Amino acid sequence: MKKILFAVMACVLSIGLIGGAFAYFTDVEYSTGNVMSAGTLDMQIADNDQGYSNNPVTATFNSPAGLAPGDVFATNAVYFKNVGTANINWVWARFCNLVEGPGIQTDAEEAIAGATDISKYIILKSTWESVDGGSTYSQTAFDEALANVYLQYWYDRGANLAIDGEISLADLIEANDHGSGDRVTSLLFLNEDPPALAPGEIGSVYFTFQLSELTTNAYQGDTATFEVDFIGSARNVYPDELLADSITEALGQP
Repeated sequence: MKKILFAVMACVLSIGLIGGAFAYFTDVEYSTGNVMSAGTLDMQIADNDQGYSNNPVTATFNSPAGLAPGDVFATNAVYFKNVGTANINWVWARFCNLVEGPGIQTDAEEAIAGATDISKYIILKSTWESVDGGSTYSQTAFDEALANVYLQYWYDRGANLAIDGEISLADLIEANDHGSGDRVTSLLFLNEDPPALAPGEIGSVYFTFQLSELTTNAYQGDTATFEVDFIGSARNVYPDELLADSITEALGQP
């Protein structure tokens, strides 16, 4: 009986202590209406004669008429505007949807082989980027050292490329479809450091190409029609960070 009495008393004391702990003066205030929301990432595009929208621009990168072997030309610029609320840290260019048109094919040997692949003679010389209101990006020159690293990177991953120190339009397309099943591959960096575009900021890019001096008579009148996709991203994406590291290491840059 004593044991039961002691147990009951201990329980009562415990309850009393707990009750006493909540008997001190207190005051409760509240923070209400808390909302957590994701930002928006929205990059609009424009060119010299088409205003900003989320619709495609067309014929921005046409070459001059009467292009001769050895001619170097700069394309028109395409402009980007960040109309979202989040930083666009990286902007990429991806070449795709190549369609070849037939040339005159006056050279018998090349005609037999089907000399319609003018894209292998259209050489990417450089890209230029700038940002209105932010940093100005330096020219990206595709010299022999950088070109070989770029081509070797994709060649090692199954791309049908020639490691010849030049990046042709055909190389860009081949790297984009190198057999792994990953279509997001031949992305070219269009900015050196993030962010590429802060909210409200405008950027631009144009390319410099050359019709190779090796272009023969068989390619007179030939054409290459292609698409350039521009991708704005909040973060770096595989595998281009590895590619950038490879190029940096090969050129001996810090």
